[in-house]
Amino acid sequence: MDVIILADRKGQELLPLTDNTCVPLLPMAGKPVLEHTLEALVEAGFRQAHIVVSPYAEQVKETFGTGERWGLALTYSTSRGEENPLQIITSLQNPPTLPFLVLRGDIVRSGPIKDFLEQAEQLDAPYVQALFDGANGFVLLCNNPRYAGLELLSWTETRRPSSGIELTGAIALLDSLAAFHQTNLDAAASRLALILPGRQTALGLTQGRNTEAYPQNIKQGIALIGAYCSLHPSVELSGEVVIGDNVIIDRRASIENTVILPHSYIGELVELRNAIVRGNDLIRIDNGAVLKISDTFLLADLTTNPIHKGLGAAYNRIVGVLLLLLSSPLWLFATLLVLARKPAKAFVKSCLRGNKIQLDEFGLPQRAEFKTWEFQLNSPVLRFLPRIIAVISGDLRLVGALPVSLETAGQRTEDWEKFADQAPAGLLGPTQLTIPADAPDEEKLMSDSFYWANFSIEQDFRYLLQAVQTLLSRKAWFS
Repeated sequence: MDVIILADRKGQELLPLTDNTCVPLLPMAGKPVLEHTLEALVEAGFRQAHIVVSPYAEQVKETFGTGERWGLALTYSTSRGEENPLQIITSLQNPPTLPFLVLRGDIVRSGPIKDFLEQAEQLDAPYVQALFDGANGFVLLCNNPRYAGLELLSWTETRRPSSGIELTGAIALLDSLAAFHQTNLDAAASRLALILPGRQTALGLTQGRNTEAYPQNIKQGIALIGAYCSLHPSVELSGEVVIGDNVIIDRRASIENTVILPHSYIGELVELRNAIVRGNDLIRIDNGAVLKISDTFLLADLTTNPIHKGLGAAYNRIVGVLLLLLSSPLWLFATLLVLARKPAKAFVKSCLRGNKIQLDEFGLPQRAEFKTWEFQLNSPVLRFLPRIIAVISGDLRLVGALPVSLETAGQRTEDWEKFADQAPAGLLGPTQLTIPADAPDEEKLMSDSFYWANFSIEQDFRYLLQAVQTLLSRKAWFS
């Protein structure tokens, strides 16, 4: 029997989730929405299907290919988006042979298609429709050469069906952000019977391959975690939580009744309740507000932001200890040198914003201040020597942007200024090594923005070599 899958929704009702992909590819309980329909067809015994797509058609074809992974032979055609199903079927290059099955693949359903077919084939009717608790199941068996009944599969169809075959199961139309959120949670909690990926590793905890999660992460409830994720042991998950592939959740984060889409970073001490997170987009389900979080220490998109592509925190601290030991002779020399040159003002104390996260007076996470001091010398290597201690404590990275005070950071309001704020603060970096200490703040900010826009680990190693060269230069000791 021929099968036609309509998956051509435009997805305007699910923005911003569909601003760079389509509804069939949105993550639903660890899999693309359309994959659940394909699995249901395979379970019913089908081995071929034709998929009608519209927006982001190439993404769909690239994701599902020929269908070999599911034991299906898939073919594709395109529509203008949410077209009348009758027009779609009649315009197909290879029209289906009667009888044929038509169903939507941009919604989620849990009813057995095989049971529907067994009952529908016994009826003498031009078409037979599947119902779930009296509602349109968007599954139809067409027996009529005039393709009667196909309009019932239109995404814009609002009429309640007058008749059809009632199936055991449920249907989720995904017609709002709240519905998308709830359907993910329903699937994780088995209220919507779907084939879920991963394996159960503890009571209430199901996780995908190569995922680092711990039984103590579950405080109360159920969590479905995708593949290649990393959760710190202190992370708390409660209620119902769905986490996509390639997600990092940092220390002491608290997640409740939330859906986290793939390639998202959740920062230290961040609390999420009844939300959808996609990269640095925070969607609140209670009021529908969509917040763009600019501070990558709170939320970040791991596909575009290199916040966790640099050298790890443990590496920075270990190197900091080694650097402190190796630099111990320089401390005495720098002290004597600064006392000889500027005995009245040899040292300057300051409070700077580091990389650690703490809760502010309103209970919101923010980057914490740390106290430090510096030698009043021209050489950046010698001047920032005391900040090695901040690297060991985790307040600074070895290489990063110039650390500034919370007051200075608060005055940055332009987008390009906030972009520089996304970079971790470092002991060394292009601004510390190449920009004079008395240069205008705008010049320093531009330097940090350029550093972050062109970040790479190789570049960080070059700055370390530049620091060594500066240390060995005549300017480091004489000016």
